[in-house]
Amino acid sequence: MDIKTRLIDYEGSRAYQTRMGYFRNNKYYPYKDSEGFLTVGYGHKVLPNENFNNGINEVEALNLLDKDIALAESQLSKLNLIIPKDWQDFMIIMIFQLGLSGTMKFKKMIQALRDANYTEAVKQAKDSLWYHQTPNRVNAMIAQLTNK
Repeated sequence: MDIKTRLIDYEGSRAYQTRMGYFRNNKYYPYKDSEGFLTVGYGHKVLPNENFNNGINEVEALNLLDKDIALAESQLSKLNLIIPKDWQDFMIIMIFQLGLSGTMKFKKMIQALRDANYTEAVKQAKDSLWYHQTPNRVNAMIAQLTNK
């Protein structure tokens, strides 16, 4: 499964968002995520200069997702990791959710990746507040790894 499809699943499909009331009248409307951040579409954190109070359509939601994935991909390069594709995808999704600064706090996990110690990297991912806040997502991300 590609990153975009995985993120749509993790962030909430249209059917899920309809049940939650975030998608109505063919538009996605802002909502507060589990950490209280204003979010719209497929997990786009609303920035101070953005206003989506009138909702966004499916194309706009997908365009925001594409931009957010591209940003996470470019930020991954700042970690200077040489890792297999499965771990690149894992880290891009992690950066998408936590931001680069949040991801950089995982010093032991990043070091384990530099050492190609994937078992330890998984252990470090699970030994975190992130895991306790979103265990289903992190477990699904770990399940997609072939190097563990």
